[in-house]
Amino acid sequence: MTRVVRVALLVLVAVAAAACGDAPLQSLGQRSSGWVSEPTIVTTTTVPITIPLVVGSGALKWFNEDTGQDLPNDPTVLQAAIFERRAGDLFVQSSRSEIVTILPDVEFPTNAPHLAEYVTSQLIFDTSGELSDDPMVAFGIWSAEPYTRSRTVAQMAVLRVSRDEETAAEVSAPGSEPSCAQFADRVTQSCEIVDLGTGPVWTLQADGGYTLIWFERFYRYELFGRSFVPLAALKEMAVGTERLSELELTTG
Repeated sequence: MTRVVRVALLVLVAVAAAACGDAPLQSLGQRSSGWVSEPTIVTTTTVPITIPLVVGSGALKWFNEDTGQDLPNDPTVLQAAIFERRAGDLFVQSSRSEIVTILPDVEFPTNAPHLAEYVTSQLIFDTSGELSDDPMVAFGIWSAEPYTRSRTVAQMAVLRVSRDEETAAEVSAPGSEPSCAQFADRVTQSCEIVDLGTGPVWTLQADGGYTLIWFERFYRYELFGRSFVPLAALKEMAVGTERLSELELTTG
């Protein structure tokens, strides 16, 4: 059979096949579509996680809560008894109840930095046995059991309270203009004064972190937070304080 004849026969066969049925080519590709699946597109949804800045101070564990039990309630007698147990250190570990007895007007932040778990507390004396004025009391806020890890790692913040009646009166006087010059003796990189709604707050920045300073009654409060503690958390602590005697503990 010649090549021309073979081509002619193939054309006739194709025409005959096309003439069979209304849509003879509609099944073209159906066999392959049965096993070639459509691609599966996987989608994911990212859920934002909000990390809190602060936790309630009532949940903190007071490291010295059991210190000095059964001591007298008279402030003068109690102060002498605390000084006697100093062991050579003028920063003497003292319980919350002891501090409240001697300094009933001292306030403490109602919030602490996120991850804080413990509080240490000390009364500070001079060499004569009298309570020091600058500072009088100090609180350490820790993320782990105090003194089991380095302060630079576990001690998140320190609050020192001093008696500073002169500056407190100056700051609260009508028409007073607070100035960074009032703390020019501090080693700082920057100083800013902001009003957080409770009066002026000095924000001092140094290599190790921030220090916030504010006044309440005749006390000066200095809150130091290490560089890993957000400044916003320190501000939350500064604007919300209450008398230490009124702080309700939710843990033992």
